[in-house]
Amino acid sequence: MANNKLINCPTCGKEISKTASTCPHCGEVLKQKKSSSGAGCGCLIALIAFGAIFAASSSITKYTNNSIQSQVSGVTDESEYITLSEYNQITTGMTYEEVCSIVGSNGTESASSGDDNYKIVIVTWYGNGVAGSNANVTFTNGAVTGKAQVGLQ
Repeated sequence: MANNKLINCPTCGKEISKTASTCPHCGEVLKQKKSSSGAGCGCLIALIAFGAIFAASSSITKYTNNSIQSQVSGVTDESEYITLSEYNQITTGMTYEEVCSIVGSNGTESASSGDDNYKIVIVTWYGNGVAGSNANVTFTNGAVTGKAQVGLQ
């Protein structure tokens, strides 16, 4: 190749113009190489757009999730929600007052059964996780005898 503006045809090997779309000697249709200037801009723009969409989607999801959880629980102050850390501090034998002190709110009585000699009460605290997250603590005669949670963070 004597000139920068010439290339060899991949089929017949003869010199042809770098910008030719077909070889004038053998008729081979040539694929044009794209210029490397600006290469990757499309990917960068797509990546930035994806990041913006993800951030917006995350914000909308969090807002929607919090809104649903507030409607389901009736709790408007997020400080009343139980966290996974608070849930993990609840142990068998604790009183209702001790549990309320850990969580920072009274919860809602979900069910109760029994009489003056033997009483079981289940108290629900709504969670700080996904919509519907909650913790149920079972008290038998005023002391924790069981607990369960779903979706707490």
